[in-house]
Amino acid sequence: MAAPSWFRADEIVDAGTEPWDEERYLALPASRRRVELLDGALLMSPNPATPHQRLSSRLGWVLERARPDHLETLEAVNVRVGPGKILIPDLVVVDTPGADFVVWDAAQVRMAVEILGPNAGPVERAVKPALYAAAGIGHYLRIVLGPDGPDASAYRLENGGYVHDASATAGADLVLTDPVAVTVNLAALLAAARPPR
Repeated sequence: MAAPSWFRADEIVDAGTEPWDEERYLALPASRRRVELLDGALLMSPNPATPHQRLSSRLGWVLERARPDHLETLEAVNVRVGPGKILIPDLVVVDTPGADFVVWDAAQVRMAVEILGPNAGPVERAVKPALYAAAGIGHYLRIVLGPDGPDASAYRLENGGYVHDASATAGADLVLTDPVAVTVNLAALLAAARPPR
């Protein structure tokens, strides 16, 4: 069995002649990189930079505080979006609070959140949202960390694809109504010394 090599972020990797399956993928040792499974190949990214991590944890905290009791917000969990396809969104809102899974099925995920750098490639911008939609995840939130602050676009699933639901430019409030009703200023959240009380 060929050992995987580490590659540039947002790149699909051929890690040997044997395709990767879910069992082999889940047996990988823990690393300092995000490793996702896509059709027998590994998608590898380095751990995100500090602004990404800060916004992810703080937004997760805001969503968790605002969520209804039948939902839960989790950070960076494995989500099966199809056979041989396990992705790791930055945040998810799931409808099975308190459950403990190594891999969550997309049917349990109400919203996937991805935080992208300004130079994110086609896998992050096109492939992953399409997979979330095909798997039936009802809501998708994309946040892009730009030089002026985070921009956000929220989408809802309609007829098998995502349609625009809400957006916020850097510095403006983002208003979400479903699955969690919350208004948040992502730039202020990112700049704050600590999450809001």
